[in-house]
Amino acid sequence: MNKLVNFIKKINEQKIMVVGDIIADVFIIGRPERLSREAPVLILQYKEKKILPGGGENAANNINALKAKVKLVGLIGKDKTGLDLKTRLDMSGIDTEGIIIDSERSTVVKTRILAGGDQVVKQQVVRIDHLNKSPLKKNEDKIINYIEKNSSDINAIIVSDYGNGVLTNTIKNYLINLSENSDKLVAVDTRYNLLDYEKVNIVTPNLDEAGAAINKTIKTQTEVISAGKELMGKLNSDYLLITQGKDGMTLFDRASKYIHLPVANLSEVYDVTGAGDTVVGTFVLAICAGATAIEAMKLANYAAGIVVRKSGVATVKPEELLQEVRVNEF
Repeated sequence: MNKLVNFIKKINEQKIMVVGDIIADVFIIGRPERLSREAPVLILQYKEKKILPGGGENAANNINALKAKVKLVGLIGKDKTGLDLKTRLDMSGIDTEGIIIDSERSTVVKTRILAGGDQVVKQQVVRIDHLNKSPLKKNEDKIINYIEKNSSDINAIIVSDYGNGVLTNTIKNYLINLSENSDKLVAVDTRYNLLDYEKVNIVTPNLDEAGAAINKTIKTQTEVISAGKELMGKLNSDYLLITQGKDGMTLFDRASKYIHLPVANLSEVYDVTGAGDTVVGTFVLAICAGATAIEAMKLANYAAGIVVRKSGVATVKPEELLQEVRVNEF
């Protein structure tokens, strides 16, 4: 049996905790009717509203879709959007016991207004972010206590940091210490402040995030290799996986050795939204299932090749990943 197939079949035995910013992605969809007489803007006829999991929930959704067990840890407000989001996550089978409901904060919401007819792809007109970065106060201890209480029952932790305040310095330091001084694998996918996570096992930035960490713009593969070696010198992590959109991904180890994989099915790329969550989830699950870092990278690359052929934020099912491996490896 192909090794990659064997690892996929073991994914459902893994237990992962996702710690991070919980975001409600709200989509308001309308049909363009005419220009307003009040201002040079479109008037949209309201069609529907969707509330979808964003931020750390998307990482959890990807793990859940691959049939592994997942505990989600984060913070929402005691408002309708947050409670509706939690209900949706509960119904999907994600363990939400680690989600703290804070009556003094509002749920982070990113509202997108989309316009388009029934037979065309909807285009985003504007996005409105409702953020809350006020201090966590007593909830910081609650998050750490939950992680400590449940860490013995998991194989790995994925940190999903969107910069919305849940990953405080205290929580970051706790997770770094856990990575250094326990057998728990800690992987970080962060939008900002990559170097805050020095010494965690795995970091998975995209090109922009990697470049921002070293104050450089990365365009060529030569620059990717140079940046990866520089970052590994600063991070002191076991693995650095730089995702490069249509150009694939490059993996670095402690010795600064690297391997690059081109993206799977480049000609069919449709939408890269959320692909980073698919990559980190699949990569971590594969390692927990016994894969080497290079084998895990191959599986993550195949998974990314599937989701970019889907519209919007998407996930991968085990049978889809199995089919992708069989087509490409046999």
